[in-house]
Amino acid sequence: MSEQVMVELRLIEQTFRLATTSDKREELERAAELLNEKFNEMRRSAPRVEHNKLVIMVALQLTQEVLSLNKSLQEYTHCERLLQAILEDVEQTV
Repeated sequence: MSEQVMVELRLIEQTFRLATTSDKREELERAAELLNEKFNEMRRSAPRVEHNKLVIMVALQLTQEVLSLNKSLQEYTHCERLLQAILEDVEQTV
């Protein structure tokens, strides 16, 4: 079991101290980097939009990406099941 650690992250111009496990720390830090990159990218493309609205827009954009990846994964799983069924049919025929 991985030990609990505290991580201090700078997220969208605010500092947070979060608990995580040592094996998830790097993943959490990468997620923070991605969030900050998306926020800064959104700020550059819409410099006059209020801070809170930018945060919501970034959250929406990331959620869309998660949904898209989830859909792709589901489609992959469906294809994998179809291929498995075809292979079973071929094996029974042979």
